[in-house]
Amino acid sequence: MPSYGEFAALKSKTMTEIVKRFPRPNLIGAELFPETPISSNVAAWDVISGTRSMARYVSTNAEAPVSELTARTRLSAELAFIKEKKTIDEATKNFIDKPGEYNVAYGEQAVADELEALDRKVENRREASRWLALTTGTLDINQSDPPVKFLIDYGVGVTHKVTASTLWSDLANAKPFSNLLSWKKTVAQDSWVTPTDVYMNSTTMAYIVGNTKEIQELLKYTVGNQLMQNGYITSIAGMNIHVYDVSYKDKSNAIKFFIPDGKVIMVAKTGLGKTFVGPSEIPTDGGSSSKVIGKFGYSWTTKDPVDTWILTGVRELPVIQNPDQLLIATVA
Repeated sequence: MPSYGEFAALKSKTMTEIVKRFPRPNLIGAELFPETPISSNVAAWDVISGTRSMARYVSTNAEAPVSELTARTRLSAELAFIKEKKTIDEATKNFIDKPGEYNVAYGEQAVADELEALDRKVENRREASRWLALTTGTLDINQSDPPVKFLIDYGVGVTHKVTASTLWSDLANAKPFSNLLSWKKTVAQDSWVTPTDVYMNSTTMAYIVGNTKEIQELLKYTVGNQLMQNGYITSIAGMNIHVYDVSYKDKSNAIKFFIPDGKVIMVAKTGLGKTFVGPSEIPTDGGSSSKVIGKFGYSWTTKDPVDTWILTGVRELPVIQNPDQLLIATVA
């Protein structure tokens, strides 16, 4: 009879392939930071400023004027390392091994389920990092267990971190439609790109729907149809609206939303940012090691007690490459 450690699902190559295929359609921050693989554990990127200058007319035989180089600032930072592990203990193995037979398919599914749960924790951390960057303009990590501390400032300007002049929680006097138009103009003016998408949670959306100053009249027309069909307004001021209520649990087991109440994130999605993923050294099934870029998974066994461990992780860093394409608003 083969041993538990010989399950195909516990092979390092198989585990790495599995964790890279787990679908996470509910974590929408990933689409704003497409992955870019790199061969180093240090990421370097250029913060680029859009241009509003115009080319000049010249006579037919005249020399072309010289244009200035694109304004850019080179930044670099070490990739963050995320990993989690758990043990497939004796009780779990007894549950997998059906009496009188070694049930490979059943066992591999159980291992895959445990691996999926580990991967979900890794992906929750990655998503939290993305939205921390998008809602604050920084990635400020001060973790006590285990101790990890770092700060990355993405250079979002003060005019792109705004507070509504009248908070949207004041339903009778706030002007959310006018605010969105004004902020849209700011992004377009500074980045030379028109913002396309706005993100908030349902608490913030409720302030828009309940607004009597500007929105109630719009609800009688197309905006009202959106609300009836989708449960929230899906498009306003020429931008797509995303209501995002996915949450996670923090270290004290409190439920937190990736987008906090009262925050509105406006972006021009294309070219906003990326996620650098780098190499990690992991043990191979033959006893040596190899480098894997991006997410990985592997397993090992201990002799006393006799346990099998599984681990998954990633080296990565989300970066905002064009901070003028982002506007962070506090509205409540």
